[in-house]
Amino acid sequence: MLDQATLVFIEVRYRSSTGYGGALESITPAKQEKIMLAAQCFLEQHMQWQDHACRFDVMAYSGRQVNRQFHWLKHAFML
Repeated sequence: MLDQATLVFIEVRYRSSTGYGGALESITPAKQEKIMLAAQCFLEQHMQWQDHACRFDVMAYSGRQVNRQFHWLKHAFML
């Protein structure tokens, strides 16, 4: 996704319950590393995006259908 001139990589997470932590908490440092590696691979294969600034957002959904919560965390972590 582009936000003006910034290329945005978005990780979408969902947890129906918080028994093992919520959706935001599921973005561990190991998961962040995997997302950043995937972004680097993307940029290596798509040269036209290499000069753009990049950012990582997280869209997190928690709860069941009736009381679902949504959070969009911009600049969730840095490369």
